[in-house]
This record gives sequence, C-alpha cells and structure tokens, in this order.
Amino acid sequence: MLIITEKPSVAQAFGTALSIPYNKELGYYEKDDTVITNCIGHLYELAKPEEYDEAYKRWSFEMLPIIPQSYIYKKSEDTVKQLNKVTALLKKHRNDRIVIATDADREGEVIARTVFQQAGFTDTTRCVRFWVSEALTPQVIKKGLTEAKPWKEYDRLAKQGFARQHADWLVGMNLSPYETLLAGHKITLPVGRVQTAILAAIAQRNKDVKNFKAEPYYQCVAHLKDNAGNKADAYLTNPETKKNIFWEMNYYINKAHQFSETNKGIKVETETKRKKLNPPKLFSLTELQKTAAKEFDYSSSRTLEIAQSLYEKHKCLSYPRTPSNVLGDDDVELFREKYILLKNKYEIARYCNEKLISKENKNIFNSAKLDSHHALIPLDVLPSDTTQAEKNIYSLVTERFFMSCMNPCIYDEKNLLIKNGEYEYKTVVRTIVEQGWKEAEKKSAPDGANKDEEEPLQFFDEKTCMLKNTEIVKKMTLPKKEFTETSLLAFMENPTMENTDEKLIGLGTPATRGSILSKLEEHKYVEKRSKKYYATDKAYFLLKLLFKNTETSKVASISQTTQWEKQIEESPENFESYIINYIKDCVKIRPEIENYVKPAAGICPLCKNKILESQKSFFCTNIKNEPKCRFIINKNAFGAGFDLDDLQMMISGKKTKTKSIKSKNGKTYHAKFFMDLKTMEIKQEFVNDYKKYKQKK
Repeated sequence: MLIITEKPSVAQAFGTALSIPYNKELGYYEKDDTVITNCIGHLYELAKPEEYDEAYKRWSFEMLPIIPQSYIYKKSEDTVKQLNKVTALLKKHRNDRIVIATDADREGEVIARTVFQQAGFTDTTRCVRFWVSEALTPQVIKKGLTEAKPWKEYDRLAKQGFARQHADWLVGMNLSPYETLLAGHKITLPVGRVQTAILAAIAQRNKDVKNFKAEPYYQCVAHLKDNAGNKADAYLTNPETKKNIFWEMNYYINKAHQFSETNKGIKVETETKRKKLNPPKLFSLTELQKTAAKEFDYSSSRTLEIAQSLYEKHKCLSYPRTPSNVLGDDDVELFREKYILLKNKYEIARYCNEKLISKENKNIFNSAKLDSHHALIPLDVLPSDTTQAEKNIYSLVTERFFMSCMNPCIYDEKNLLIKNGEYEYKTVVRTIVEQGWKEAEKKSAPDGANKDEEEPLQFFDEKTCMLKNTEIVKKMTLPKKEFTETSLLAFMENPTMENTDEKLIGLGTPATRGSILSKLEEHKYVEKRSKKYYATDKAYFLLKLLFKNTETSKVASISQTTQWEKQIEESPENFESYIINYIKDCVKIRPEIENYVKPAAGICPLCKNKILESQKSFFCTNIKNEPKCRFIINKNAFGAGFDLDDLQMMISGKKTKTKSIKSKNGKTYHAKFFMDLKTMEIKQEFVNDYKKYKQKK
C-alpha cells in the first residue's frame, strides 16, 4: 500500500499511527508492504505563456487571447527532489492500493491529481481517498483509512479545483498584458481574478469616504437612572418613521423635550428575554489574522508566517492554514490532553469548566462545520527560544483555546418602553446574570483596553427607573470607515454589496487572503497609512482602463467575482467554457494601432517616425497614414526570426549576427543580414564555413 500525503507533518502522523518507521536513506516511511510519502504542497505549477511559445515573451495585442488547448505544468524548482521521489514511488506501486491523503479540499485534490497526471497515471481504480478534517490522532487515521472511498467519488471536487486554477491563469495571463498594452507599456498593470475585485472595493471605499458629505440629524435623549445609580439612555421615537432619528428640528421633538422639563413622571413597560453568549470560538486562520492585525498591527502574511514557524519549527501550534473554527467530534481527547498539559502554566485556565470538554459542546467539537482542517490550538508548551512575535501569536491562540471551554455569559435583554406623557422613548438594556467567560476576558485585557468602547452588558433595575432629564442632541452622519487589515479580511470572508448589504460568497481562501493583500502592496496598487488601506494613482489608472470596457470591468466587480465562485461550484465545466469566452470578449476590443503595439527601440530610416512592433513584424507608425511609409520588416523573412536586436543592427547600417537558415529544398545554410538603406531591401551575406567562422569569432 502506498499512502501519499500533502505535507511532511501529515506523513509523520501516519507513520506514528501505523507504527511505520522513517527510512532516512530512502526519504520516506516504509515497513513491510506499506510506504508513506508526501508532497510539499504544490509540486507542479502552471507554465507561463512564454513556455508555450517564445513569441509570448514580447507582448502585443496580436498574441491575445492566450487560450491553451491543454495546460502545461512544470516542476516547482523548490520541490523537484521530492517530486521525483513521489513519482518514482507511484510508478513502483501502480498495481498496489494507493491512498490519497492530501488535504480534504479542492486544493488537495488539485495537488494530488496533477502529480498523477504528470506521471502518466491514468488508471485510478486502485486509488482510494482518505478524507478527514479532524486532528490526525492515531485513532482518527485508522478510522479514516477503513472509511476511505474510491477516488472517483471526488472527481467533481477536482474539476472545481482545476476550473478555479485555470480561470485564475486565464485572467492573469490575458488581462495583465492587455491592460499593460493599453497603457502603452508605460507601466505594467497586473490583473487578478480576485485581487482586482478587492482593489476596486478599496478604491471605492476611499472615494466614498472622500466624497462623503455629512448631514445633520437630531435625537431626543432621555437620561435614566435606577436607585443604585446605574444609568441608561432611551431615545424618543419618531412617530412618522418609528425610528429614533429626526432629520430636522420639528415641532414634535421640541414639544417632547419641553414636556419632560416640567413632567418627570414615566411609565415603564418591559419585555425581557434571557439569553446566553457563548465564549468565542477557536481561531481559524482568518480570525487569527484579524485579531493579530488589531492587537499587534501584523499584516496577514506576517501572521501566517509566524504561525507557520510555530507549527513547523517549534511544533507547538497546529496546522495554521485552516478555514475552520471548530474541532471534530473525535477530537475531544486531543483537546483534553493539551488542556491538561497547559492549564497549570496559564492563569486564565482557572476560569475554565472542564466539564465543557465534551462531545456535546458544539461550540468546540462539531464535525458538521469542519472544513479541510480543524481550528488552531496549541500542541505543546512554547519553547524558550521563540521571538516576541511568536510569543504574541502563540498567546492569542492559547488564550482563545482556554476561553473556548468557559461557561457562557448569561444575561437578560430588556426592551424598555418609557412613556413620558404621550411621548415614547425606547432603549435596550442588557443586564448580566452570570458573567461566565466575560470575567476572564476582563481579567486578561490589558490595562486601559476598550475604555472608549461602550460596554454592551450592564446592570440596571428598571423597576426603580427615574427620569433625570431629556436633551436634544445634534449629530452628524458618519461615512463608512476606511478598510484596515482586520476589516478587509472580514470583508473577503463575508463580502456584501456596497448598496444593498446583500451577502455574497467569500473571496479567496484563508491561506490566500493574506497573499492577495501582499500582492496589492507589492504591485504598488495600495499603500497603508495609519493601518488604513488607500488605493494609489496606479490603481485608479488601472481601474479607469478596466471600466472603459464593459467586459473587463467585470473583473473589478465584487458581485461578479462572487458569482463566478458560485458558477465554479454549480458546474466547473460550464464555468471554464464561460471564462474562455469571457477572455475572448475582453481582448477583442482593439484600440487604434499606435495605442496598442509596443514601441520598438528605433526610428524609421525613411520618415524618421517611430518604429512599432507587433507579433509578426516591425513597421513605421506612418504605415497607414498619408503619405504612407513603406518601412516594414517581416520577422520571419527568410525564416530568420528577426528580433529587436536584429532590427536595431539593420536600421543602423550594420549586419545581424550569423543565423542558421533552412532553404526551400530543406538544406541548412548560414548567413548574416543587412538592410540596403536606399532600397529598404533586406539582403544576405552568406557565411560559407560556419565552423571556422565560429572558431574565429
């Protein structure tokens, strides 16, 4: 039996569970007839256009669209040695039972199937799929192996993964050169299927904030207190809108305020609901990134890098690239084991309730909500040789780990209706009954933390409620806030339409969201100031170009991008066909010739205008103007394959380098080329003894 995992740590877990030792000499686990090996993430990557055809090295509109008949995968340079090992084992064990144990998601399917395809492995009837998202304890691994299903049952998931991968390639490799060409090569403009939509959202938020015009509104606030001195504020209800806002100082709000000045008597009606607030769930990667950005101003990619170090180097944190905030139903003993290991080292653990470490606690253990990997948890004591940044991230995860098994906070939510004569005021008071985990949260918060934040839970006795006074407060409407690392990650996880607040499918994955933001900074599309994201002039330039074309504008639309995600899930085959046609529609709109060909480094020897380059030729800008210029060089004249260097040599009266040419009768000869600057004809100078020529040269 051959078992293939996605990463070394998982291979190690399988080796431990099955009591199979690691063979250092061979570089994999082996015992009797069982072998365990691993990928290192993606062992292959999609080739770039120039690796399909060298002509794609020089961008021109004529080369677009680039639609491969079949996609070329090349070995990832960093993992060639491991790839060769996995491929050799595949071929050796092609007639044995093969267990695919890459991650339980679309990406895991793409990783494994690409390796199989590139190895020429077409018969997968002996392959089964290990599909587990719980922590890989020996018990879970053994159970997962017995429940492994035929690999073909996951074909649809694989198609979704490949469709997404191909779509990202098609958008990036076509629209990046297209927009760059539109810019006249003055600036390179990378375009991405997800990153450009995120960029557009940032730019739109910047515009909204900049152009926002504050409007005044008014509220009549009733200040209340109980016998213990606890305070609460209630707001006058607008009888027309049933809300507590008045857009102008009208008769009603003035009359209510005046009435209260001489009439303090009130009647209080209460509707009370007892509620509970569960402790925060364990961290997913995205939630950890959001919290680290807020607490320590770490970028998403920085947080992932630190968490990865705690996982790989220090072995004290679980696998960080997880979208889940729960553990599986079978992970109770794992949680309990780590709890016992760490509880005496952390003061916060004294607030925990060990009885909640139970399969019945769905706030922690819920296989139904598990996705590819379980939530982040500490696996061991933090080593002493860690950096401060590593200590910070480990501390966040560990604190959340303990907090997850604390009692819920119990509170009463009271909707108060206060009647002052004919005028009605409303407020909601949330009164704590049992603090639960909230007590630990307060103890663990740094001094001075959250002082400016209004406490949502308070003590207030409505039975002894009295009206102190009312006041009319003038306020101004506020714009939405600029995006920060935390709010952008939240937006990518749960995007909404700017105008309707309609919920859309999430953008990117927990493992890629940080890299998307990093790429936007790397491409100089955004910059961060005081933790806020701002689109640059380069970003607005790209977006302006995109919005000139109805089709290319779609790649800058959050709603369109999330719609594509839906289409991938519903029918990956139809989506691939759609995205190909979409790309064709995008690039078929061609501007005037002088705006889309690449400027060549040369001046026309006939009319002194610029020489331009297309995919097939070099030609003068006046080739279509009156009087027309006749300067043109076919790149494939004589079968020579003239390039930019050859052009520059010939228009300056010099000879090209020696080229190997095949004649019409199939014989090969060698020649240099030069241009007769009087007739504009290209002529050959034959090199008779090429070998001697090369030696002499």
